[in-house]
Amino acid sequence: MIDTPEPVLARMLVRMNDVSTWFPENQVLANDSVSLSIRSGEVHALVGENGAGKSTLMHVLSGYRPPTSGEIEIDGVAVRFTAPADAIARGVVMVHQHPPFVPFFRVWENLALGSEWTTRIGALDRTAALAEIRRTAEKYGIAVDPDARMDRLAASRLHFVAVLGALLRAPRLLILDEPTAPCTEPEVEQLFAALRMLAADGIAVVLITHKLKEVMQIADRVTVMRAGAVVATVDRRETTAAEIASMMLGEDCQVTELDRRILPSSPGGPPQSTLELRDVTVHAGDLPVLNRITLTATSGTILGVTGIRENGLEFLEEVLSGTIAPDSGTILLNGIPVARYTPRHFRRIGISYIPTDRILRGSSMDSSVAENLILLHRKGLQSGGLLRRKAVEQFAEKLKLRYDIAGPLHQPMRRLSGGNIQKVILSRELSGRRLVVVFSEPSWGLDIRSRNRVYEEMDALRSEGAVVILISADIDEILSMSDRIAVMFRGRIAAMLEANERTRERIGEFMLGVEREGAGV
Repeated sequence: MIDTPEPVLARMLVRMNDVSTWFPENQVLANDSVSLSIRSGEVHALVGENGAGKSTLMHVLSGYRPPTSGEIEIDGVAVRFTAPADAIARGVVMVHQHPPFVPFFRVWENLALGSEWTTRIGALDRTAALAEIRRTAEKYGIAVDPDARMDRLAASRLHFVAVLGALLRAPRLLILDEPTAPCTEPEVEQLFAALRMLAADGIAVVLITHKLKEVMQIADRVTVMRAGAVVATVDRRETTAAEIASMMLGEDCQVTELDRRILPSSPGGPPQSTLELRDVTVHAGDLPVLNRITLTATSGTILGVTGIRENGLEFLEEVLSGTIAPDSGTILLNGIPVARYTPRHFRRIGISYIPTDRILRGSSMDSSVAENLILLHRKGLQSGGLLRRKAVEQFAEKLKLRYDIAGPLHQPMRRLSGGNIQKVILSRELSGRRLVVVFSEPSWGLDIRSRNRVYEEMDALRSEGAVVILISADIDEILSMSDRIAVMFRGRIAAMLEANERTRERIGEFMLGVEREGAGV
């Protein structure tokens, strides 16, 4: 564990006094008389289960919604924000769990939106913008190509761009909502190095996260929320991850008994189903982003695929979901080549898919929770071309209970927290035909209880004889759940690791290209 240096400035920057946030449309009290203090120069972790009120509280602090009651003080002076611009003017900047961006713009163009980098005639000053972007990126060690197109960046790089954009606004308080969710361990270290520099400069950082290992690594203080209220604020040096988990949940469930490092693999019986990739190649322009990928996943096992996401994970996800077709090579289900590459056809032949991007790919944000839950079963819930309302409600309620999804079924998806959106997608996709299930970063943004529930579902699928493929940049997740592990590097399978080779050191070597192709493939 790396100790965070004592903050340079320990004076109080922000106080939130008895803040309550009520959503009348849902009859939900998201924040219940919450009081929170934030000091300059500290990294303050904000933890709790999905729906505990963490993001809502920070939306209030960053001006995205007004509190129903209560008060915010900055430097001891009461303030009231009516828009994010008001908060930014006082030095409070938030980076969201799913940062918005213009897909076809370049990095620098997205960062320059709404900026003051203009020429005398009011045109955007590209030279000034690039100079400031590069200066800030270099200062905090953020490796970002300003000329890269946003829609070609991996999810982790999008978060780094969003953090860089926040830093360009010279924050006094930087709020980060699940910033490490799509990141590999080297990327987490890169981000944490930047946070340590910010704290050393006297800037306050609030880190919303479910990853308690990271809390113990980076935080100075930790505030635990449960059911909209603050349970406790503790000094990180005076607590443990198990104690924080207990405060979050009222129970200790840090380690799941399904962990493959504890429980030996015992696939039941001979394989009944197989999903095979033969020499699958995908190009982005002239660059082979998947280069002759050959893999076989069998029923009754969990095949983990890991690596840095820019090294091909996102393209493998798109191929396995039917979103794109290979330029060459074949996917075979039970020895039969897949005929069409569309998500609908893949679902029809029994390949379910839980995507990394829940907002754009996994859900319809303007549709209701119920409409998202019944997506795979609409025909069976219709009579004469019309949905049977009672049948829809009963079916959706059953799936809602399965994953403890918070909020009314009639509300739009966009009103759910990121973790609850993931629960909707998981519940829906696992309600269909489950011959093959592809999980991509399934625990991103989930609290401990929900994450363990996902792992239990994975293990149940494995026991039922489904083909399970887990795509994840989280080495702990890959090690704990996978029977076999494929490591990707630069679009190729660098190694296939069996039980006796499965260590984080070996995985890290292949992820970073320290070991070259050929080991165990």
